[in-house]
Amino acid sequence: MWAAEWLVVAWSLAVLASDLAVRRIPNLYSMAAAVLALAYLIYTGESVLGARWPSVLMGVVLALALTLPGYFARWLAAGDVKLFVAIALLGGWEVTLISFAVAGFLGAMVALTMLAVTRYAGNTISTRRWVPFGAALAVGFLLAIWART
Repeated sequence: MWAAEWLVVAWSLAVLASDLAVRRIPNLYSMAAAVLALAYLIYTGESVLGARWPSVLMGVVLALALTLPGYFARWLAAGDVKLFVAIALLGGWEVTLISFAVAGFLGAMVALTMLAVTRYAGNTISTRRWVPFGAALAVGFLLAIWART
C-alpha cells in the first residue's frame, strides 16, 4: 500500500471510532474526504484507490441509490449517506458495492443481536438508533480495500 491508501485506512478507522463512540460521523470527515477525493480524481484522472471516472461516477450513483431510500425512510442518517458518497469517490463502484454488502451483513447481525438481547434478556435498549451503519460501512470499506490488494 502506498501513502494515500494508508491515509484512507486511517480515515476509515476514524469514521469507525466516531460512529461507535458517539453514533455520529462529523461532516468534516465525510466532506473533507469527498472534496479531497474529487480533487485527486480531477488531477490524476483516477480515484485514490485506482478507479477510473466511469467507475467513480457509477459508484456515486450506486451509493445514492442504496442509501437515499433508507434515509427517507429514517433508517439511515444523513451522515451515512455522505460517508457512502465519499467511499464511492475514493474507490469506485466495485469498492462501493463490496462496502455496502459487508455493511448490510454486519448491520443485520447487530440488529438481530440487539433484538435478541431486548427480547430474551429483558434489557431495554433504545430501538431508535440500534445500528451504527456508518461504522459498518467503514468496516466494509476496509475489507474492500484489503480484498483488492
